[in-house]
Amino acid sequence: VVRTFSSIADFQSTVIASPSVWMVQFYDGSASVDGVSLVYKEVATVLNGIVKVGAIDVSIPQQREVADALQLKSFPKTFVLGEDKLNPIEHKGKMEPQELLQTAVSAIGKAVESRARTRWVVQDEQSGGGGSNKNQQSNTSTGGTVVQLNERNFQRKVVDNPEVGMVAFIAPWCGHCKQLLPEWQEAARLLQGEGCYLGVVDATVETGLASQYQVQGYPTIKVFPGGDKTLSDAMEYDGGRTKEDIVRAMLKEVDASGVPKEIPEFTGPGSLAQCEGTNKICLLAALPPIEDSSAAKRNQYRDILTAVSKKFRGAAFQIQWLEGTSQPDLEEVLDFTFGYPAVAAVSLDKGVYAVMHASFSEKSISLFLTGITTGRQTTNPLRREPTITKSTPWDGQDAPAIEEEFSLEDIMGDDDEVADDGIGEL
Repeated sequence: VVRTFSSIADFQSTVIASPSVWMVQFYDGSASVDGVSLVYKEVATVLNGIVKVGAIDVSIPQQREVADALQLKSFPKTFVLGEDKLNPIEHKGKMEPQELLQTAVSAIGKAVESRARTRWVVQDEQSGGGGSNKNQQSNTSTGGTVVQLNERNFQRKVVDNPEVGMVAFIAPWCGHCKQLLPEWQEAARLLQGEGCYLGVVDATVETGLASQYQVQGYPTIKVFPGGDKTLSDAMEYDGGRTKEDIVRAMLKEVDASGVPKEIPEFTGPGSLAQCEGTNKICLLAALPPIEDSSAAKRNQYRDILTAVSKKFRGAAFQIQWLEGTSQPDLEEVLDFTFGYPAVAAVSLDKGVYAVMHASFSEKSISLFLTGITTGRQTTNPLRREPTITKSTPWDGQDAPAIEEEFSLEDIMGDDDEVADDGIGEL
């Protein structure tokens, strides 16, 4: 009833790749004449056909590798590996039948809930989400969360995704993978909105993907460039594995191959909400009304803002632009009284703002933001919260031509007046 394993590969293929719930005990056979305890054998008999039961003798070198991968130092220890084999559940109670069975039953319940939840989410995505905007979004970044990847969604989430991606192929029992995952999750949060994402593949389950990308050890990390790509465009990542290293590498790749970051237009209360958050600074640029400018000139202004955003990737800046006169109360609060373009930095969290008094250029705006981050830029308290109105987003076109109305008489003149001048009459 109790399954034993000949090697780490045997454990991986039998336990990690299995959809079943497993209970596995690690014991030191050199310190036990009888090997696995009688209690554990009794529990295995009760769980027969419900939970699979295994044992690893760490005194055998080939089996010791599994314990080393899990960074186990003392024995005996018992784990239950349920649906999420990345996070085995350690039995903390006494080595008594009732307590062992209780740990197993708890893992079964969690496995059922996880499997049902996953199935409903997949079905929802495939059917269009029943009207959910979240599930109808195509292939863009995931709001600062790590993307769980498998053979069903890899093409859509990675290959067809225009954003830059970094994917970690991991094994649940791998100690280095366990150390990576918290850094991976934090890096994903820091990269939110930067035109890139982080993903993870359980290579012990998704063996087809692991084979396709020649995964030999764990973790194996691949970088997928931005824009159009094929499976063969993946690049090996051998850089550092702290969140700082990961963020730095991703932003560098975004600059090299990523889709240019779109600077959003400030069009209403929802835009202001993007400026909220602890230590977040919102840079607002009021551009000349399109009637006083042109589409080409406006795009030049926007290109300058895009260049600035690349310089300050990873910083707590939210850059937006608005059409001058579209938010009159906001402009009044920010003291935009000197024409357009006008630039101000706002911290709703601290209730302060600063106005840039310099030419609208990449250099000037960069120096302005540097002054904000270093504390050298003078700030003013917000007098009040501005009233924000909903405005129509720019359509990317020049302003419509103004057609002047005039009559035929304005062109030809008045016949009587002509006659009085003695012209046109014989």
